[in-house]
Amino acid sequence: MRRVRQSDLVLNEPLPWPLFDESGNLLLREGYVLSIPRHINALLERGAFAPGLPDDEEDPYTLDLPECHARPEAGSSVFERADTLAMTLKRLHAHLQAGSLQTELRLVVLGLVHGIWDACNEDADALLAALHLSRQHPYLVIHQLLGATVAEIVAREMGMDAAERRSLLCAALTRDLSLLPLQATLDKQEGPLTLPQLEQMRSHPERSTSLLQEMGVKDMLWLELVAQHHERMDGSGYPQALRDEAILPGARLLAIADSYAAMVTPRPSRVEQSPHEALKALFQDSTRRYDDPLLQLLIKTLTMHPPGMLVRLANGESAVVRSRHGINDALDLWCLYDNSGMPVLRPQWRDANDPAHEVIGTLRVEECRSAALVLKRLWTQS
Repeated sequence: MRRVRQSDLVLNEPLPWPLFDESGNLLLREGYVLSIPRHINALLERGAFAPGLPDDEEDPYTLDLPECHARPEAGSSVFERADTLAMTLKRLHAHLQAGSLQTELRLVVLGLVHGIWDACNEDADALLAALHLSRQHPYLVIHQLLGATVAEIVAREMGMDAAERRSLLCAALTRDLSLLPLQATLDKQEGPLTLPQLEQMRSHPERSTSLLQEMGVKDMLWLELVAQHHERMDGSGYPQALRDEAILPGARLLAIADSYAAMVTPRPSRVEQSPHEALKALFQDSTRRYDDPLLQLLIKTLTMHPPGMLVRLANGESAVVRSRHGINDALDLWCLYDNSGMPVLRPQWRDANDPAHEVIGTLRVEECRSAALVLKRLWTQS
């Protein structure tokens, strides 16, 4: 019996086991349906235990690892959780660069996976927004976390089971492991890649797979997804130039999520694309390089205006998209700057059906620095 995590509790589905408090008193019977999010939060804060849950080899959240992993505090906002995840991954990269923590890599990565699951269960839109808007962490950290989050959200829509999603997210967080020694140079490099760097890039899926095996990873799906994440449907990918059905479904999804995250995350050598521009570019390339049904699902799930996307409105105001919307629903727009360019003190909802609030362009995060606190309030005060 172990304490339940948020990722163990699913809204509107019967509990597969009874829940007890730490004294052994029955809280909920098997088959009870949790239908209200705050009831799940109350159970987590109180501390609930289930006899039907398998004991982990070790709980990744309680490992005594040197400044490398911290579980977000109960009740912390998803923005704070995103920052904790980023700091954890950044520290893991630093430890691996220093030659430490190799034997603990698997458990730290599993802890990150559960952190992403918890944040997605609490508010996936807030997690997407936090990662789209983040500029305080290194490129590789946000690239991997955003790619993993997008992969998780789409994998859930696909109906992928938890075990396969766990392997998928582990791969998403470690797919560029062998690039760590090169990344510091790339983060400062403004020109094109050199020939040796290009060779390192093309071989990094295989080298990352080998490093993971050396560090004790035995999950074959995890390893295969890392090895295949740069393969493309038309055979133009690397390192094996695989085609179509020879590429695992999870690797096809990871390829799309990886490409999307790379396109919307800024780096010194190029300015990032807006989420809308990136999704449009992926769609235009879908029939050749990417799994078209998977890409269509990704676009439908994220929407063409994902949370955290910054936009210009027809009336001269600047706004941000707060949440994903249905196909026939209007955008969830919130004004950040008035039509004179002055930041507002509180985010103000805008009716996207009003022609004055038509989206006519996009903005970069750097153009909205003075609205940073206002932006955060949208997801932390609801």
